[in-house]
Amino acid sequence: MKQAPTLLIHNACTPLGSAIARLACEHYRVALLCRDTHSGDSLCRELHASGREALVLEIRDGQPRDFQLAVERVLRRWQQLDAIINLPASLTVGPFEAMTQRHWESLYQTQLMATVNLCQSANHAMRDQGEGRILNVIHEYGLLPGPLSSAQGAMGAAIRALTDSLHSEWHPLGIHVGTIVIPPSSGQQTGLSATDPLSAARFRRQLAASDYSEREIGEDVLNALASQDALTVPAPRTRQQWRQKRWFRKRWQAFMKARAVRYR
Repeated sequence: MKQAPTLLIHNACTPLGSAIARLACEHYRVALLCRDTHSGDSLCRELHASGREALVLEIRDGQPRDFQLAVERVLRRWQQLDAIINLPASLTVGPFEAMTQRHWESLYQTQLMATVNLCQSANHAMRDQGEGRILNVIHEYGLLPGPLSSAQGAMGAAIRALTDSLHSEWHPLGIHVGTIVIPPSSGQQTGLSATDPLSAARFRRQLAASDYSEREIGEDVLNALASQDALTVPAPRTRQQWRQKRWFRKRWQAFMKARAVRYR
């Protein structure tokens, strides 16, 4: 009998990661790559109880070797690694001058370098298979940077640029690499990190008012995993704002400046 494909989800213990794991287990054997192994074990037991195949893997900040070990464990368990969904760990917001070196280094390690290390670790296995899919997920601030999102926007933009490069570079190897831009959602409040209470309250209100649930975004992510596009922007509001930024630049800049006045 043909085995189900294998999917590794990075940051699987976030609300979005858990939603994706519950949706994906219908069609995939799921490896849960988590910093919080207690939550990972709980999610894994839930999937096992429903008759699904799942595996928990631990990742630590600043430990690139952990990504290689995780890939090796997946290969020992299931002999293949078909797809990876790389989710952001958290949102970091606040005025630029309040962003400390610690904020930047944390984002650099948990988002940009985590993406680099995961892609590097998966390359050998997917290259030997002759196929594989990697989907890097970024918040909309990486596509639509605005006031108080400088650090988060910089990391998202860097991940998108990296993905665009790998999309073409790894195509001859049979490895498809893409980016999906996700909108704000209430579940993102869990990983919100802010430089000050006012910024935290402002962004929590925005996230709480979102029309998108983790399940809806999870469905969009799984659909994007099967897409051939280098960039997927499924949320209509995000696509509309992206078009405004591209084609009506002066109007967009004026809108962002007005928002900055309100924020300040």
